[in-house]
Amino acid sequence: MIRSFLRRTLLTATVCGISAAVLPPLSAQAATTTLRGTVTYRERMALPPSVVEVRLLEPSQTDAPAPVLASTSLHATRQVPIPFTLQVNRALLKPGHHYALEATISVNGQPWFSSSTQTPLPENTRSNILLVVNRTRAKANASPAGTWKAERMGETAFTKDEATPQLTIAEDGTVSGFSGCNRVHSKATLDGAHITFGPMIATRMACLPAAMATEQLFLKNLDATRGWHLAPTGDVLALVDAQDKPTIVFRRQPADKTPDAPTPATDAAGKETPPTPAAPTLR
Repeated sequence: MIRSFLRRTLLTATVCGISAAVLPPLSAQAATTTLRGTVTYRERMALPPSVVEVRLLEPSQTDAPAPVLASTSLHATRQVPIPFTLQVNRALLKPGHHYALEATISVNGQPWFSSSTQTPLPENTRSNILLVVNRTRAKANASPAGTWKAERMGETAFTKDEATPQLTIAEDGTVSGFSGCNRVHSKATLDGAHITFGPMIATRMACLPAAMATEQLFLKNLDATRGWHLAPTGDVLALVDAQDKPTIVFRRQPADKTPDAPTPATDAAGKETPPTPAAPTLR
């Protein structure tokens, strides 16, 4: 009987030891709570690659800024709704207190959408939370006028080694710039948030194949452009098509900045091919 008791005691101790090694302490399991939901907006606008930030706040009873209890950020390459997961220290959620969530969507480091009001944290659920953000407005007198250097066309970003297209848009709609190979001139028609570009007049310089491919895509995207969006800071301009999908994303340049010089082709003797007089293209 004594031997049987000892065997049962040793077996129980062994099983308990294995359980303790495999399972985390109960305090660790209960240390955090997970909030899950989606971030979306109602505007009919396609979203370029962006960064989404979600924050949990404890609204202040005074005019002081609400303290941020937890936050998370993620790189989004998809359209809304964008799912998020936020881990929160359970000890920070005190009984009887109210909490709220807010979100921001940024493109190229600039906020394009943000929460206009805080969303109360549901008391009975920690999933299927919907955060609706609104377009961050630029200044009332904002316009696409200025000198702009392309950073992205569609899903393709420019590298530092490329001859990057650049446009200058005047207040009267006059357009001039560099297409990646040739100098271009045109006239833009502006009507509020809508913009279209007239026939492009370009020089006829022959360039390296990569530069000519860039030029063709650049002019094609300009031809498809129907609208524009300006970042609140005024330094990022996104041209969009009829479906509000970005065609070209630009960054503002100093007004006196000279566009990147084209890379000329050479003939069989190694001499540069001279440009020919301007002629209409692509319309």
